[in-house]
Order: sequence, then structure tokens, then C-alpha cells
Amino acid sequence: MRTSGVNQKGRGSQQFSVLAGPAAPPSTSVAPRTRPAAPRTRPAASPSTPPQSTPLIRLEDVAITYEGAEQPVLSGVNLDIFRGEAVLFLGPSGCGKSTLALLCAGLIPRAVEGQVTGQVWRHAELERSGGIGYVFQDPDTQFCMLQVDDELAFGLENLCIPNPDMGMHMDAALARVELSSYKQARHEHFSGGMKQKLAIATALAMSPGMLVLDEPTANLDPLSTQQVFQQIVRLRQQGQTLLVIEHKFEALVPWMDRVVLFNREGQVVFSGPIRETLAAHWSWLVAQGVVSPWQEWTDVDKVDQKTVSLQGPSLSGRLPEEALAAFSLRNGELRYGLQAVWTGVSLDIPKGSFTAIVGPNGSGKSSLLQVLSGLQRLTSGTVEAYGRTLKDWKTNERAQLLSYCFQNPEYQFIYERVGDELANRVVGKEIPADVTQLLIEFGLEKLSQQSPFSLSQGEKRRLSVAAMLRESHQAYVLDEPTFGQDARTQQTIMDKMKSLNEAGSTIVMSTHDMDLVRQFASHVLVLIPGKLRFAGTPQELFAQPEVMREAHLLAEKTLTQDFEQFPSSHGLEQIAQQETSSGEWGTVATQVRRGFTQRLNPPWHLLFTLGAIGVALGAHTLPQALAVFLLPVGLMFTAARLGPIQVVKRLSPFLGFYILYVWTMTAYAKVSPGTPVFRILWMHLSFPGLILGLILALRMLATVSFGLLLISSTDITKLVVGLSQNFHVPPKFAYGTLAGIRFAPLFQSEWGKLRQARQLRGKDSRWRVMRPITYALPLLTQAVRMSERVACAMEARGFFGRPADLSQGRTYYRIVRIHWWDFAYGIGLMATVTGLLLWIH
Repeated sequence: MRTSGVNQKGRGSQQFSVLAGPAAPPSTSVAPRTRPAAPRTRPAASPSTPPQSTPLIRLEDVAITYEGAEQPVLSGVNLDIFRGEAVLFLGPSGCGKSTLALLCAGLIPRAVEGQVTGQVWRHAELERSGGIGYVFQDPDTQFCMLQVDDELAFGLENLCIPNPDMGMHMDAALARVELSSYKQARHEHFSGGMKQKLAIATALAMSPGMLVLDEPTANLDPLSTQQVFQQIVRLRQQGQTLLVIEHKFEALVPWMDRVVLFNREGQVVFSGPIRETLAAHWSWLVAQGVVSPWQEWTDVDKVDQKTVSLQGPSLSGRLPEEALAAFSLRNGELRYGLQAVWTGVSLDIPKGSFTAIVGPNGSGKSSLLQVLSGLQRLTSGTVEAYGRTLKDWKTNERAQLLSYCFQNPEYQFIYERVGDELANRVVGKEIPADVTQLLIEFGLEKLSQQSPFSLSQGEKRRLSVAAMLRESHQAYVLDEPTFGQDARTQQTIMDKMKSLNEAGSTIVMSTHDMDLVRQFASHVLVLIPGKLRFAGTPQELFAQPEVMREAHLLAEKTLTQDFEQFPSSHGLEQIAQQETSSGEWGTVATQVRRGFTQRLNPPWHLLFTLGAIGVALGAHTLPQALAVFLLPVGLMFTAARLGPIQVVKRLSPFLGFYILYVWTMTAYAKVSPGTPVFRILWMHLSFPGLILGLILALRMLATVSFGLLLISSTDITKLVVGLSQNFHVPPKFAYGTLAGIRFAPLFQSEWGKLRQARQLRGKDSRWRVMRPITYALPLLTQAVRMSERVACAMEARGFFGRPADLSQGRTYYRIVRIHWWDFAYGIGLMATVTGLLLWIH
């Protein structure tokens, strides 16, 4: 999906008719359609879908063109979707499946810019706010709140559901996805599967007439994929109308009514009952690159599900002839803060091997790849590359030794054109023949003059992998190189890696795709949270199903037999605890305090804090500055109930800066003639300069301390909601700020990864002062991409129009009340600061 801005409303052209109403739409010029059929298996478990005359959605000759594109991404689309029907969209990457889903959900052109022609008809049931629920691919960029109950309530507030009724809707939605015990939890700690289940719950809470699931398992391991698939089956059994986009579709076949097949040109070429259509057009799906050539059509219900994961083509990974290790790790331990990623890991990756690293989300696969590449330091232990301790390799030597492909392709982009990026230099209009050939191999030949940052996510991924594989290295380390790609592109990427491996290079990659492991790997490392569980060949791994179960590596289609039992979320608590949040802001800002300041109305607390800071800045003597500094520190101890260590930790990042500030004023402050000074080199130390420096430093520390007092005792969600409730700040600004705060800690990590990527390509700036300039574009692109996705997800839950523009246009789950003690505290605080200044003066 391409967008050219951050949800700039009103710029997308609407050259089409949008009709709504309970009556049947006009049927002129509508291509013949196949009515949905009831599932041919499990008739008792799956609801029937009788033929209906009135669809929920009807599209007639629809075409969609994104702004700046020469050709439409979709054209000539005619489609009906009926109530209670489960429809699967299949097609190669970039064929417009997500675009059509966004149109059906009403997000194009309202939230995503695009020119639409043709006729779109939606039933009145779907036209209401929240009438169509949407679950996106990325679990993290579809949430705007910090806590589960707030996330669920967000959509209900947009629907103006009365506050007393919200709990009933929320409890029912959580029960449908088996997350009832997590209502008060922070979802940043959830596994990928639990996040997607929560995303489904946020949509179900709004009682949608149709639910769209847009590749909900793209980022998930097999266990999390199973959880999402089980939820899809539950919804199907409950009669929910579903539109599903999913590459790993085999397990869903028994539960889908109809499949719609797209070609690479963005046209719907086949539509019909899923079993008959897949059986009739399987060879076409292979030719289009939707399924792999080695996959054969088999009726899922006729396969022995207990053994299917152990079947397949012969394991053909090339075993290296040399015993020398390309990478060695001894007694490796890696921690992020107090959280152990894994401990006691010792392994050897043979030179010339094709090694796959597999395991569940959160088990440390990416971290291991970064350790082996020298991008992440071990907490303890040693790592060697080709016989030398990794720290002995210079940066430029390491860049020549190995190539690293990040999971996020935008980290690696340096140049402004695709052709230059692939050539790793500016090549001008004449693109070298080898680069042109690589562009053709990876399906990028028509994009050579475009900016890498303007490509779709799938195209960005192909470009990043192609760029990393182009130049000759002894080792190639890739973090999920086939993520988000269709079967044809996967085959291209894997064939390229196989040829490099056969030429003697060592390949190390992480993946969730066990079919790729079976087809290409010579060695496998299996990580589970905390440790290395297995190291050996694919043959040895596939002969140990107990290891595969423990690491959740069994293919999704083997789990179909368990759908009827619907296992509960037992054991997910441990998985959730293994994923920790990044950054301290969110933890500090929303941590519940037991002090008096926790009971204050956050917006008024903010207002009075700003007033106190304004008064405190009037301190112009050392005793005054010291007094206004000690006041908020004392309040942190008494009113906020913070301990001495907590106060020191909060102030420590600022102390060093202000000590330097005092020294600067002492050494360089202008003094009156005749004032004694002590000269050292070019500095002239003076007592008046020291006093001035202490006054200014304490005054600034007082400002910081008042701010820390506010942050330490304020629930950030309550503050944002209160700004809208009490001060009538438009919700689009208040809630948008909260959504942005969720991503603030991520940008420190983004900065580090950008630097690592440039170091590995030998392109990092030698001057630190230049890094903000060179990193600005990719960081800005990442920020825009995240904001676009979050904004689109928020609009999908009804956050537009009155609920977004007017504080009175929505209801509220959290009622932020104003009490007499808010004003007593605020007036008392400002009076105290003023009194200190006057008294000491």
C-alpha cells in the first residue's frame, strides 16, 4: 500500500458513487457473481450462509489510483460480499488486496489518499461509525492507548456509548477472544498473537457488521499465528461477516466460504467457492507466485494433520566441507537491563553453512544475529568471527567480511534512487548491467528512478535484500529476509542466497517459515526464551517433534485438528512477561502512585505546575534558588511518596549538565573591574561567577524538579483525557499526542539501528555532528509511516468527524473529575513559592 502523506483528508478524488441503504443496489453493468456456499466440511460447527439478494457491499467497475502513480493499483473490480460470509483474498504481493479492503472499509479516500472511480455500495449497517472493523498487519501500529481497557473504550467513546454501558461491551469483546483476565494490563507486554487478539477485540467491541483482517499473522510466529487462526474460526462459527487477507491460508480453507483471486495487474480474475476455485486454479496460483512450486493442492481435511509438518520435499541443504567455524559463541549471555534474553549460549556456525535460526517471537533471534555481526555487545561471554574475536575486527574490515540485512528495510537506505541504492553509489542515468539484471530479478526494474522511501513495504524489502546480497562477502546475515513476500519473491531471494552459499559464502538467517528451513538450510539453531534449545541439521530437528512443539515450530496447518477444542490462553502469561517495554517514560508516566498528588486532577495539576515554575524563575539570589529547588524535591518525598533512590535516579540525568553549567559560569562569567579572579590558562575563575552559576543551575533544577513531580504522580492517559474533558482540547490533538507518546521510546532504538546499518555498509559519517543530518530522512520516513498507520487505525475505529474534532462529540470511559483539593493544592503551591521568594528577599 502506498500513501503520499500523513492522512491529508480531502485530497483523494472521489469519482465514484457511494450508496447506502437497506434496499438492494442497482444491478446494471454488474459482472456475474457466484453466491456464497456453505462450508463443505464441518457443517455442524460452521454457520450456514444462505443465498441472499442484498449484499453488504457491492463494487461495480471500481478502479483505484494512488496519488502520483501513473497506473491504477486496481481496475475493473466487480464484487459482492454478503452477510455472514467469510471471504478470502488471495494474490501476489502488491496486487491491491489491502487497497480493496481499505476501500471496502471506507478508509479510501477518507484516511488514505487515492482516486477512486466506479460505484461502491455499502449497506446502511456498515456506513455507521465502526460498522466495519479492521485488523491491520502490524500489531503495534494499530493501538493508540497504553492499557487494554482504554484501548477497547476508545472505539466505544467514538460511538458515544454511555459510560455505564461501556463495561458490558468491553467484557463481551474480551471474552470472545479469551483475554478477560487482561482488562487492566498494559498491552506493550503482550506477545504478537495476544496483540492481534486484542486488535480483534477492539473491533468487536464496536459490534461491526463486517470484520476485515489484513494479513493479521504476517509478523507472527507459528504459535501466535495459531491463536489468531483459532479466533478467526470462532468468529466464523458465530456468524461474523469476515474479509480475510492471508498468505498462510491453508489452515483457513475449511472455514472460508469464498475466495477472490487477484493477478499482478490488480484485477479480480476468479471468484467462487473456496475449495472448487483453489482446486481448479492451483496451477495459476503457482504461476502467479502466490504459492510455492513445491506445494500441491490437497484438501486439508483429507491430510493426516499429525504428520504433515514432518512431510515435504527432501532436505537439500548443502553441508559444508570445512570444519572451521564462521561464527563461534561461548557462554554467551545477553540482557537488556534486568531482563535476560538468553544465557549460557554456546554454538558454532560452520564456515560455508546455510544456517537458519528459528524460534517463537521474543526468543532473541534478532539479538543473536546482531551479536554475531558485532552490532550488539554480549553482557558476558565471547564471540568470534572466522577465528578472530569480533571486537578485534575494525569497522571497515567487518563491513568487508559480512553483510547484514535488517528486518526493517528503511534502516539501510542511504541513496535517493533505487538504482543508486542497489549499486551502493551514485550511478547517474546509465545504470550498470549487473544492477539492471538484479533489478529485473527482484521485480524492481520499473522503479529504478524512484526514491527507496516511496516504495511499498514489499518493494522496500526486496530492495534491501537485493542490495545486501549484491556485493561479495564471506558471510551474509539476514533477519527474516522473506517477511511479507509472496512465494515468487521468496523463491527469488532464497535462490540468490543458495547460489551465494554454493559459491562458498556462509548464510545465517532468521525465519518463521519451516518450509524454507526444510528446502534450503544445512543447519538449524532453535531458540526458546532464555536459552538455545537445539543445534543440528534440519533432518535431526524434524525427527524431534517434541522440540518443535516446545519451540512452537509446527506448521499452522497441523493445528487445524485442534480448532474445535479451542485451547484457552493457558501459558500465555509467561510469554507476555517475556516481552518487555522499551523505554522508561511509559512506565514512569502511568505508574500508579499512592501519594496525595496521585489524587489530583492531572490537567489542573499541569496548569498549577506551570504557574509555579513561572514564579520560581523569578529567583535571583542563591538562597531563593536553593529554596525553590528544595520545595519540589520535598514534595516528591512527601506528596508523591517517592523514595530517596527514586528521586536521585530522576534527577541524575540533569545533574551532570548543570554541574558543567556552574563550571562554565565560574570560568567565563564577566565580572566587575577589580573583582579578584584566579587565572588558569585562558580561564578566569571568579567567586561571583560561581554564585551566578549556582543560581541559574538551581533555578533550572527547580524547573526540572517541578516537572518530575508532575510526571512521577500523573497517569499520562488520565492527563490526555482530562485535557479534552476539562479544558475542551480537541480530541484529535489530545489523543494524537498520546498515540505519539507510545512511540517516543522507539526512536532511540531507531537511531542506534540506523547507525549500525551505515557502519556495516561503510557509509557512516565520521563526524558525530553530521549524523542528525544523515539520519533525518529515514527517521522522518519512519515517523511518517508510523503516524499514517496509527491515524488510519484510529479512523477505522470511528475517530473522525465530531468524535475527533469536538470534546463534546464523544463520551468518555475515564471520568476525570475536578475537586476542591485540586485548587487548594494549586493555590497553596503557588502561594508557597511566592512566599519563599518574598520572605527570603
